[in-house]
Amino acid sequence: MNKQDRQALSEEMHYHIELWQQSKLTQKQYCIANNLAYHKFIYWLQKIRDAQNPADGVFIPVKTKPAKRTFVTDVEIIYPNGVRLRLSPENFEHIGRLIRLV
Repeated sequence: MNKQDRQALSEEMHYHIELWQQSKLTQKQYCIANNLAYHKFIYWLQKIRDAQNPADGVFIPVKTKPAKRTFVTDVEIIYPNGVRLRLSPENFEHIGRLIRLV
């Protein structure tokens, strides 16, 4: 296929993609109605979309700020009977068992 043939095919498929987008048909319905090979239609649809969105699939650098450290203070559990229990961060692994005592 020479350059002119490829250009003509590209223009034809762009035309079909535009017509399909304006139609209320599914891709398969459009292909059947216009005697197009479905797999070729999908190929050209993806090719056109990729050309319109060149950044797709490209890594974009992102600058982030370091997370602010938050310091956890003591946790206080107050039981229904009025008992207050204060735990420091070193003892947090016991919180689950202490809560279940309620």
